[in-house]
Amino acid sequence: MPLTRTDRLLVLGLVALNLALKLAWTGAAELAHDEPFTVFWSQRPLTELWAMFRTENNPPLYFFLIKVWSWIVPFEAGWLRVPSAVASSLVVWPLFLLAHRSGDRRVAVLAAILFTCSNHHYGFAHEVRAYALFTLLTTTGMWLLTRAIQRPEQGVKLMLHLSMLNVVLVYTHFFGWLVVGLQGVMVLLLPEMRHLRRGFAFGAAMTLCWFLPYGIIFMERMTQSVGQGTWLEAPVPEELYNMIWRWSNAPVLAVGFLVVIVIASFRDRLRSFGLRMALIWAFVPLVGMFAVSFSIPIFLDRYLVYAAPGFALAVAFSMPIILPSERIRTAVMAFAGLGMLATFIPWNVTGPHPGRVVQVEEAWCEGSCSVEVVPRWYWLTYLATKDIRSLQQPTSEHMAYANALEWRSDAAVTSAPTDTLQVAVLIDAGSELVDPERNRYRELRAIYGRVDSLEADHKVWVYRFRR
Repeated sequence: MPLTRTDRLLVLGLVALNLALKLAWTGAAELAHDEPFTVFWSQRPLTELWAMFRTENNPPLYFFLIKVWSWIVPFEAGWLRVPSAVASSLVVWPLFLLAHRSGDRRVAVLAAILFTCSNHHYGFAHEVRAYALFTLLTTTGMWLLTRAIQRPEQGVKLMLHLSMLNVVLVYTHFFGWLVVGLQGVMVLLLPEMRHLRRGFAFGAAMTLCWFLPYGIIFMERMTQSVGQGTWLEAPVPEELYNMIWRWSNAPVLAVGFLVVIVIASFRDRLRSFGLRMALIWAFVPLVGMFAVSFSIPIFLDRYLVYAAPGFALAVAFSMPIILPSERIRTAVMAFAGLGMLATFIPWNVTGPHPGRVVQVEEAWCEGSCSVEVVPRWYWLTYLATKDIRSLQQPTSEHMAYANALEWRSDAAVTSAPTDTLQVAVLIDAGSELVDPERNRYRELRAIYGRVDSLEADHKVWVYRFRR
């Protein structure tokens, strides 16, 4: 169905709405989790950056994007998150086009609203990580597939475009190869895509060829994950529902959306192309990664971010199938959108608050003390909170602790010797996971006579040792 002038205005309005929402509050939260790691290494010289990639579980594209972006904007958390906010905002463009081609205007608007008002996606729009860009590239690739169906004369050209996009995808996140595999599943299973098989296979081979220069690092990282396992644990069955809950904002919406999808699937007998594609997009990764996680744990919301737009599409495509009445259909679809809007809380800044940790450390340090951080990865979070500029221009002392070849070590990081000072502060961000015996705590406890403790942030304890 061709786009009308109204449809084009709707797309522009939805993108503008997303930009207004996702560019708001970008600086409200402090850099945390893996954000300081991304920022720190994006600022390093290329020789050091390439050395780090040999031990890193993410490909280089997003690091380079942040490196270039940081040259032209103020070096602040809010500005560093803008690329993710913009990428997330643009997702509604291909999502609307995809839904419109296989449905109608109301289906497209509902799918876009379900995405726009998702707390799940809003969180990734405010992270200095690759997940928002990953989602945009995935959704654009799915749109190219559906466009190739309705324009068979351009099939070869569109498969070439898809191949080039997939190159960017796999250099953005290693799980981009799962997206390429998901595209292949659709081309094999959906009769409407049968004529694309040869072109898609050729395009996938081209993508593989362009990725070969990075193939050795990829295979090393994958072999280590398979052989040594990941930091995640095998999921429990409840996690399947919890993931859909995250995609739906609230339990009542998650249950309602699932009921709608199930009823539509039985009623339609999967005749609708849009619904079949959406179900494959959402549930093959959801169930597949859940099953794989019993051998290699990879079931995590951020790793499944590429499947979430498929769930929004499945809900949107299901509505017209189960609601034959035009008036009732419009009302229920509006109610579903309003339900997401009512549970959308972009102003609610949750997550870690490392600033509280720094406040306690500074209050307890009494002017002169040693500061130690365990495990090692929390050191960059601590530095980013103290002064984000230290990630851009670290001292020689900072660089000694961030040596790429030793970065995976879980040893403590210290800013001063402990043997000559009256006070020592230990920041413990979960050392029991890598050091169940808590050896560093025991060593400091043996040196100093008194100890105070406070949980300054969730599962982050600050200890003050005094003679």
